[in-house]
Amino acid sequence: MKIRTFIATASLVASGSLVAFSGSAQAALYTTCVGDGGAVTVSNDLVVPAGKSCTLTGTKVKGSVTVEAGADLVAAGATFNGAVTVEENAYLDLTDTTVKGTLTTDSAFGTHLEKSNLKAVNTTEGFIYAVDSTLGGNVSTTAGELYVSGSTLNGSLTGADNQYSDVYDSTVKGALTVDGNALGGVFCASEVYGAATYSGNADNLQIGGEGVLGACAGASYFGGNLSVTDNTADSVLDNTIVRGGLTATGNNPVLVVGELTRIRGTVTGETATAGASSADSARKAAPQDRGAALAEKAAERAAAARADAHEAGKSRL
Repeated sequence: MKIRTFIATASLVASGSLVAFSGSAQAALYTTCVGDGGAVTVSNDLVVPAGKSCTLTGTKVKGSVTVEAGADLVAAGATFNGAVTVEENAYLDLTDTTVKGTLTTDSAFGTHLEKSNLKAVNTTEGFIYAVDSTLGGNVSTTAGELYVSGSTLNGSLTGADNQYSDVYDSTVKGALTVDGNALGGVFCASEVYGAATYSGNADNLQIGGEGVLGACAGASYFGGNLSVTDNTADSVLDNTIVRGGLTATGNNPVLVVGELTRIRGTVTGETATAGASSADSARKAAPQDRGAALAEKAAERAAAARADAHEAGKSRL
């Protein structure tokens, strides 16, 4: 017996729609969002169509969320029970929002997370700018920009082949890996309880203390071993407690260790003592505020998204 497959499409309007695909197995329903959405519950998946903008305030989505290519989703006080996917050149902006599934981005413009709670995060290209947030699973970024401030990460944090990976005033309960970053990274007034590895990075690495990337007033703490190896970056370790051992091999120039650093375990490899030369180097370049640059980039995209959504009107979720 031949089973017919049919497509039933609800009335599509610019402000939102429910689309049903029915077949031999089961029906798959999703709701599109274009425009401004309010405090309602979406019982199925939600999709922001390619090139469109959606804002959500107090919205609960029981299914997954997809932000298609070139689209924008700006959400405040929302709850997403499923996974969130952000596609090429799309943008995600979350404030006071909970995501219970995994956040995945692929060649996205970027993601701004503020005062939000998420599970695992996996990104390729684009930026991750996380402020005052809690990330419950592992966080991995590749070929983008990573900036974390005032946040708690219950799993590991990995920044691989990024432009940079910067961590300020944050706690990483798992391992920290910063590998192959073209502009190095900053670790400031933060704590890591797993093993920490900085390898194959260029430009500048500022692990605690002062440096060309700015001042770091608070002390940092590594609960396990710290490995700083095979970097071509100007690397400085200062105002930091390392509870485990320090491995510093293959660095050119060698790792500079400041007088406020305390290493409880064994030191393996070659290090240099901070002196006049490192101070002179720090004065050569003005401090960079990469967080401010990302905040501006995110704010501009979010403002444009809100304007587009407002112009589209209310979304019928």
